[in-house]
Amino acid sequence: MRKLRILKLLTWYKELQEEKVKVRIYQAKIGLEKLLLEKKLLEEEYNDSFRYLQETKIFSADELKAWFNYFEVLKEFKEIAEKKIETQQKYLEDLRKDLLQKNREKRLMERLYQRTLLKFNRDAYRRFLRDLDDLILLRRGRGLD
Repeated sequence: MRKLRILKLLTWYKELQEEKVKVRIYQAKIGLEKLLLEKKLLEEEYNDSFRYLQETKIFSADELKAWFNYFEVLKEFKEIAEKKIETQQKYLEDLRKDLLQKNREKRLMERLYQRTLLKFNRDAYRRFLRDLDDLILLRRGRGLD
């Protein structure tokens, strides 16, 4: 009986671990969506600025230099955003692998619990049948039939 309680507790613990990883995956997905949105906004800003440059034909040297520096900064921010996205995707993939492992562990604990419960029930049934046989033998031995 103690073994059953321990296995049930372990199964519950594995379920909690699995749920914890699911929450972390959900949070990582939200973070990834934010990073993708940030990258999209940077790309839109870059494209809008480039269109403005194409439409406006006359610039001074200082203005062109400022625009060049602005585009360099946007390009650096875009590269940083891409690195963050790549890191977040790797983190998300690691979490998915961890979730798969936690799920396997939980299923293993569930199977162990079910096997142990089945064995416990079989043993209890055997004890019941043995006690019943003993009662029948006692009854016959006393001549109560």
